[in-house]
Amino acid sequence: MFGPEDLSYEDMAEILTEVLGTPIRFEQMTLDSYKQLFLGIGYSETMAQSMVDMEIAGADGINNALRRTPETTSPTSFRQWATAVLKPAFDAM
Repeated sequence: MFGPEDLSYEDMAEILTEVLGTPIRFEQMTLDSYKQLFLGIGYSETMAQSMVDMEIAGADGINNALRRTPETTSPTSFRQWATAVLKPAFDAM
């Protein structure tokens, strides 16, 4: 399901900074670091590599294979979700 707008990771970080009132930044990881992150939290070698493979496929455009239509698009924006769902959970921490 798509949201109503295309956002970069930097766009999402900017929105989260505004909604949460704390600095959020996107930092690109190397694929090896990404894999090591998953291995470090207990993923198997195969599952960690699968996560890397999904990241590569996403960067290659697989997430854009489906077109945005009324049937595939949620009316809820990332900012709306962050305000209604994430901020209350964040504030409760």
